[in-house]
Amino acid sequence: MDKSEDIKEMIQREIRSIPALDERVVFKDVMEGVFLSLYEKNKEMYQVLEKRVMDDLAYDINRYRICAGLVEKDCLDVSHHMLTAVCEEDLCPAVHSIAEVREEIEKNRGACLTTVFLKGDALEIQELLKKDSMYSGILKVDKEYPVSVQLQPCVRYLKKMEKLYHLFMKNGIPWQTLNAPYLFKMMDLVIRELPKEIPDSEIVAGLGVDFGEYASMVCYDMVPVWNVWHLTLESTGFPVPCKDHENFEYIMSIREYGERNAYLMEDKAGIRSVRQNGGRLLVTGQLGNKREWDVYMIKGGGERRIDKYEFPIMENIRKDDFVERFQKKHGQRVKTKGELERYIRGFGLNGYIEYQGCQLADQNEGLEETYSMNFFIHDEIREQKGRRVLILLFKATGNEKWLARDIASFIVSEVQELYPEYHCEGKVL
Repeated sequence: MDKSEDIKEMIQREIRSIPALDERVVFKDVMEGVFLSLYEKNKEMYQVLEKRVMDDLAYDINRYRICAGLVEKDCLDVSHHMLTAVCEEDLCPAVHSIAEVREEIEKNRGACLTTVFLKGDALEIQELLKKDSMYSGILKVDKEYPVSVQLQPCVRYLKKMEKLYHLFMKNGIPWQTLNAPYLFKMMDLVIRELPKEIPDSEIVAGLGVDFGEYASMVCYDMVPVWNVWHLTLESTGFPVPCKDHENFEYIMSIREYGERNAYLMEDKAGIRSVRQNGGRLLVTGQLGNKREWDVYMIKGGGERRIDKYEFPIMENIRKDDFVERFQKKHGQRVKTKGELERYIRGFGLNGYIEYQGCQLADQNEGLEETYSMNFFIHDEIREQKGRRVLILLFKATGNEKWLARDIASFIVSEVQELYPEYHCEGKVL
């Protein structure tokens, strides 16, 4: 903490307390020439020492930070400096013919015509899906036809999350839970049956649905976005033989995309190691004359002043301080309630929810308010039955209270990795 102003105020008080003018002058010269110079030198040396200690504990916990958001399709900026659509097909929506829809219904017992976003609390959405209701809709082709529509969780975005997890594992990068609540609120509008009188040659022009009491929750034409970009890179030059006479080194230029971004290789078969050296990506392995590479880039950076979002951008970032680096470097376990509170507050999500404490229970008590954002990670070693329940308590804050249980789910999913011996869940008070 900078104490310069406090020291200056103290010196001013001492000067005012000296009655003799000549003594005041001498005192000011001593303070200016000796004391303040000594203080500033000590401050400078302390900052150098602090930097050395932080560099020694260097661990870039936020290099692989994932940002997730939601934008209207009309507002999606394909030239955005950081964010892109989670699913590339959202950039060019498919055109459905009635013949294709009928074929998909016959094959999968249902056809998804569009995807909507439900702006609501996680428990509300859970209750809505439990009803498994059919809603009246109007299918627009050359004419309008009545149809029945069902809401179903959209799995293609969740599969992208799972694929990213496997990319992290393939590249030997520690996984950190994605704070992506919007992906769990995307729903497919599924038609189980079409009126027989619609000709197969017709093209679907639109779909309108009456959701009744839930109509205010449904948002059309929304696109989830994140900062993960899919690239196809080419090797520069020829593979360079390694000293072991077995492997080759392949070089790809990443200067066009940025040296500060993180890069993950899609295919690890035959690859021994991947490393980044400035503006080059170096791959060592036995891959013959491979020229093209599937690479996923995690773009760094932050929001620009001209950026404006209807829904807040969520991040899985953690505060980068001495305690965080020390814990990561030495693998310190979170053992006390105070350490757990510090860990939770380290996500910087107090603008949405505030941690209120925790408690242990022998079994689940009532309806679980949170869900796992790491649903694709399965513990195949530990016995799942008979585990005690660790309940994290939160209080909703801010204006986005409909996201409180989703953000609590993110934190609970992270804490679950710390305490696999417990079944972790959260409650919003």
